[in-house]
Amino acid sequence: MSPLARLALRAYPPSFRARYGGELAALVEEMPASARTTADLFGGALRAWVRPTFNGPDGKRLRLQATVSTTWIAWCAAFLIVPALNKALLDPAGPDTVAAVRGLMDAASVLLCLGWVIALLGLCLIVARVLLPALRSQATRVLVPLIPAIILAVVVAVGFLALTLIRPEGAQHPPGLFGALTAWLLALVAFLGCLGVGPTVSLRRLDAGISTLRAPVFLGAGLAFVLTAMCGCSVIAVFLGRDAALLGSVTPVIIVALVAVIASVIALVSSANGLKAVYQK
Repeated sequence: MSPLARLALRAYPPSFRARYGGELAALVEEMPASARTTADLFGGALRAWVRPTFNGPDGKRLRLQATVSTTWIAWCAAFLIVPALNKALLDPAGPDTVAAVRGLMDAASVLLCLGWVIALLGLCLIVARVLLPALRSQATRVLVPLIPAIILAVVVAVGFLALTLIRPEGAQHPPGLFGALTAWLLALVAFLGCLGVGPTVSLRRLDAGISTLRAPVFLGAGLAFVLTAMCGCSVIAVFLGRDAALLGSVTPVIIVALVAVIASVIALVSSANGLKAVYQK
């Protein structure tokens, strides 16, 4: 089995891996390694996250838990669209920048703040109702998944401060600036990945009950709508702005916008499934 195939298997939701992971891994081992097989595995992982199947007596709780986790991961993957496009469109603003672009990005910034308020409120509910009581008996097991995000947060913060202190001499950039910026961007991407995955693994280990997960599911639905509106404002601003660029290229802008749109769609679908599960008897 190729390393990419192993990565694709790990990308499946925990509930899927617990039930079908062994059988799927054995099937992949028997098949000849190919790019098509790996692509199918990644596609299956995406479908399993968007439309997971939960059966058995614990199915409803797992459905709610998956909705909370998926919405949080989608938010972590997409929220940087606002600061990224603010930089691309308005710092500095091009000569063709229209007032509508500024208005859309201002609206997106407000939605970004609102989204973080909703996300942090849901986090506080889970911490107060489940995490704090669980720390007395299983602190290490619950907190270990959060350690990479904490370490990378320090690295990203220190790197950001170091980059802001660099002063170019005239038109010349200091040697090594491009390498330092690339390393910082890679650390930022790794941090966002750990920020999204770490809390979801901790939530799974906490085994939060249905009554505890109901409120975060409703908050997650609100977060999904905020994320969608935020992405909509940002993408429209890109179409109206004719000179959007990051690092001197339009390609990063397209990548950021595409990731945010996909994440918002996944969050909406997962939230709809979670709300449906809440009202099921």
